[in-house]
Amino acid sequence: MYFDILVIGAGPAGLAFSSLASDMGLTVGLFDRQTKTALSKPENDGRDIAVSEASRKILADLGAWTMIDEADISPIRAAKVVDGDAPFALDFNPSSAGADKLGNIISNHIIRRVLYTVAAKKDNITWFTGIEVEALRRDTNAAIITLADGQTFTSQLAIAADTRFSQIRRDAGIKADMHDFGQTMIVGRMHGTTPHNHIAHECFRYDGGLAILPLNNDIASVVQTFSAEEAARFMAMNDQDYAHATEPRLKGLMGKLTPTSKRASYPLVGVYAQQFYAKRLALVGDAAVGMHPVTAHGFNFGIQGIANLIRHLRKANARGLDLGNVGALKAYNTDHRRLTWPLYQMTEKMMGLYTTNTIPARLVRKAALVAAQTAIPVKDVLMAKLTDVPVKKMIASKVAGKLPIPPKLPGL
Repeated sequence: MYFDILVIGAGPAGLAFSSLASDMGLTVGLFDRQTKTALSKPENDGRDIAVSEASRKILADLGAWTMIDEADISPIRAAKVVDGDAPFALDFNPSSAGADKLGNIISNHIIRRVLYTVAAKKDNITWFTGIEVEALRRDTNAAIITLADGQTFTSQLAIAADTRFSQIRRDAGIKADMHDFGQTMIVGRMHGTTPHNHIAHECFRYDGGLAILPLNNDIASVVQTFSAEEAARFMAMNDQDYAHATEPRLKGLMGKLTPTSKRASYPLVGVYAQQFYAKRLALVGDAAVGMHPVTAHGFNFGIQGIANLIRHLRKANARGLDLGNVGALKAYNTDHRRLTWPLYQMTEKMMGLYTTNTIPARLVRKAALVAAQTAIPVKDVLMAKLTDVPVKKMIASKVAGKLPIPPKLPGL
């Protein structure tokens, strides 16, 4: 059976890509080991996603954003980064970018559900679910998928969207840099008696990292990172003991805590493919770049990379070129690397520094925060990525005094 494009993996990346490719008039074969029922009703995995403005626009263009209930969308009005017990904080205030928020927080399972709903309405997508992709073979003329039951499918281009531990990437011989941070992340929602004012916090405590993602009604997704052994101890606690153990780590930031969801845990591993394409194959989503969650850019890089790849494929298609045209794939590779590489490298180095608790490392961390707070380009590049305001325009406006001075944020 022939399709224009074969997509392996029906997570957010695979679903979004398939929908955009279908909108181009291309026929898509979409493959996933999960059943269609499981894909249509994804379970809440505890993860909440910070969606940047650029990513929101892509979801809106897909028709997915309007499917999300407003009550499930939580704005991020500002953000603060704190090191250990230091009183100094690195503030990210969107008014510096001429915006009213840094982004929005949406539950991962809601994003998956609406992207499935969008894809399910596309006439050009044919679903193959509940079955394994046994092999992907690529030659000069075609990409050919073989399923576990022996069925074969042919296309001009294959898309690997099969997680950061992509088997398709490995089978294609594409190397990936993997960084095991040696930590486990615990996520769970909690209600606090002290309002969070929709300010996100990233706290690099000496006993492990901690983040607060503000949700509506003074509920927050509380993210804590520990060694695997310590994480197992926290996961074994009942709700009351877990809340009691978490409160002092937040240093009263949310007041008295009450868990409002189950906890979930995930090992922290960063992945960066050494290139995002091979002959008649492109990597998207986490198969291309799997970020540490500290930057809140994993989903954003994935969805923006997909839109970028579609743009290059559309150009190739309009010129009557093969969809597996190496020029289009090289252009995607260059653009996606330019988008992701600086922040990925910065994150890896930063997390190496922040998981080292020697006295010299602590001094360097504090100096780095002070430098980032006072050095215009560092903060503005990050805020530009979140608010979708061009960094050159942002800096020029600040220098010209056109943007207001950010108000002082509540301290820790």
